[in-house]
Amino acid sequence: MSALKSHYSCAELAAMRLTGFPSTKKGWIELVSRQKWQKQERVGRGGGFEYQVPSKVLTRIKEEAVQALVKAVPIDQLQPDTDVAQLESVKPAELKDWQRKTAQARAAICAEVRRLAEVGGTERAIRSVLDLAARGSLAPHLQRLVPIANAKAGTDRALSRGTLYRWLNDAQGGWAELAPKSRESIEVPVWAPYLLKLYQQPQKPSLAYCIEQLPSILPSAITPPSYHAANRFLKKMSKVDVQRGRMGSREIKSIRPFVRRDTAQMWPTDAYTADGHTFDGEVAHPAHGKAFRPEITTVIDIATRRAVGWSAGLAESTWAVLDALRHACETGGIPSIFYVDNGSGYRNAAMSDAATGFMERLSITLTHSLPYNSQARGVIERAHQTIWVRGAKSLPTYMGAAMDRQAKQAAYKITRADIKTSGTSRLLMGWNDFTSWCQQQVDDYNGRPHRALLKVRDEGGKLRHQTPNEAWAQAIAEGWKSVPVLAHEAEDLFRPYKEAKVSRAEIRMFGNLYFHQDLDPYHGEMVRVGYDIHDASRVWVRDQEGRMICVAEFEANKRNYFPTSFLEQAAQKRAEGRIKRAQVKIEEAEAELNPPQMLEYQPAVELAPMRIEYPREEQERQSDKPGVEVAETAVASVVNLPKRRPMFSTDAAKYRWLMTNAEQINATDEGWLDWYRSTPEWEDIFSGTEDEEVTVR
Repeated sequence: MSALKSHYSCAELAAMRLTGFPSTKKGWIELVSRQKWQKQERVGRGGGFEYQVPSKVLTRIKEEAVQALVKAVPIDQLQPDTDVAQLESVKPAELKDWQRKTAQARAAICAEVRRLAEVGGTERAIRSVLDLAARGSLAPHLQRLVPIANAKAGTDRALSRGTLYRWLNDAQGGWAELAPKSRESIEVPVWAPYLLKLYQQPQKPSLAYCIEQLPSILPSAITPPSYHAANRFLKKMSKVDVQRGRMGSREIKSIRPFVRRDTAQMWPTDAYTADGHTFDGEVAHPAHGKAFRPEITTVIDIATRRAVGWSAGLAESTWAVLDALRHACETGGIPSIFYVDNGSGYRNAAMSDAATGFMERLSITLTHSLPYNSQARGVIERAHQTIWVRGAKSLPTYMGAAMDRQAKQAAYKITRADIKTSGTSRLLMGWNDFTSWCQQQVDDYNGRPHRALLKVRDEGGKLRHQTPNEAWAQAIAEGWKSVPVLAHEAEDLFRPYKEAKVSRAEIRMFGNLYFHQDLDPYHGEMVRVGYDIHDASRVWVRDQEGRMICVAEFEANKRNYFPTSFLEQAAQKRAEGRIKRAQVKIEEAEAELNPPQMLEYQPAVELAPMRIEYPREEQERQSDKPGVEVAETAVASVVNLPKRRPMFSTDAAKYRWLMTNAEQINATDEGWLDWYRSTPEWEDIFSGTEDEEVTVR
């Protein structure tokens, strides 16, 4: 029924099937005739008469109409999980889940009241909903929302007339206005500042410890909180605010907001990023074959995430960075920006000098990240994990934090035992094999899908991310071209240069002298000198404008007859430094084991006068001297006594004494030396030192 009328035909009344009234047209005709209802002619097709319905019957019609609407489930009826965005006038950004569910339940009930009010009015619709809700006769989806809309404890709480009127009024401002207010208190307890003073410390004390110490700093008028009260207060605080003081300015960045940089608009070689990584596995040292962890420098193209260059060396240095950059420029092209950290391998004159630096000669803009801000270089940090850490885990000599301690110790013992007996180990990868392995890891990385790149469909129709190689190839297909390094430029372009002063056609570099007759006109002037880090036999000399002057050769009037290359000098300096540091550690260990013996003060002792006794042959000569009393004595025979062996406080002191007094070693000492050389103490202190072999009798 679309709307109520004042006059109905008998056929319409019969179709309503009102409770307590006739259900057929004939029955209604008899009723209206018997009660003499007023009638009027029916307008429209079929004609006939319509009867004015008494108020009693009209009330029944309205009630039956409301019941029919409640039992019907309209298509657009709101469900418990239905999106009610069409009712939203205020963004419920700060609503919690329970508040949002309650507001949506109230909005659904209000929508039902408004729908029924179109037939019987708001008052009758509200009473009908209240009566049906009390009897559990609402539509099932609405009946389930009643306890949620109440938002009160207990399942038998019923709706009230005033509540529904209030909900209808609040709903005019949007469904979010129906949300109940949060019952959480925002009042800061008086003990909170004292608790935070204890809790927000870099030592990261536990809350239980802070509660234990809190009474000692609280004023007597303040009652200390319980553990649970303090815990509830900390949970209400912002996670960042709670960690202030417990986390420093660097560490707290890991939970602070950050900027995710978009590289979709970048072309390859627009920017390279590089960094060094200490390899998480041990390999054989290229010089002596012992176990060590090399330093790998990797260069990544930011736009395509492609590894365009890498270098492996003994330590991160300017030359390792230079070699990686050379590899990147030759394989990928010269970049516009080189984005690196503030390490010594990047911030130096060889890289950034205005006259001789690589960046100036290659026309590259060198950009440094902020100090202690590794998150800003997430591209290269992630690449280290994907390429080198992932690869190192496939080796038996992996030494990372994820390695099982027992397995790590077993591999360590095997490699050291092998090195002690044969100078190398079967578990250690040789240097040449390692460099080939590194190239394979880079190739595998460039061929794997990268989640930072676009999604494509493979040959089987499966959706996946592009690989770095595919992203690079796509840029080429779209017309991008790199800035290549020509073959004839590569040798000199990556040669390091320094400024030096010419003196009588000579140039002094790294302790070596280089001479050429063409330098005669440049006496006393500063020139740019290029050198090969592997070959010290010659240098390339240019004037301040970059024009080539000559190639100066190594001459005999130098400090060394044979020249020493820069790398050899650096290796010698590094070795001397390691020896010096190791000697300091040995001396410290000896001082701990052999503390200096302090002599206590003793009073002076008066000695009796001593007589000088001479042998018989001397008596005759001494007797001629006046004032000398000579006593006859027997000539004492001279015996070569063995050197007195000191008391040893440690095994290390005994070992050193035996090594410097080989003539004192006996059969017992030989057995002791064999035992001591097999102990961990000898391995830690003396292994690797060049002690002379002792020949025992």
